[in-house]
Amino acid sequence: MDVVYVKTSCVVRWSQGQSPLAQGEVWDAEADLVAERPDLFTDEPTLVRGRPATAEPPVETATAAPGEKRTTRKPAARTRKAT
Repeated sequence: MDVVYVKTSCVVRWSQGQSPLAQGEVWDAEADLVAERPDLFTDEPTLVRGRPATAEPPVETATAAPGEKRTTRKPAARTRKAT
């Protein structure tokens, strides 16, 4: 059995109603929706462990680089309602 993968998450209208699609979902390549809307599917997986297959994992820095200032904001003070 051949399979295809959903390209993007959406709700699609087609001849048999509406169907929700989630990116990376696996569908039978011969399903009616796939035949009617092939533009929504691809032969290659679009997700690998929850992120796009082609994306590089994000790199975070824990400290500021030389000369870089990191600022944070204090949350606004809450005011009490008079009762």
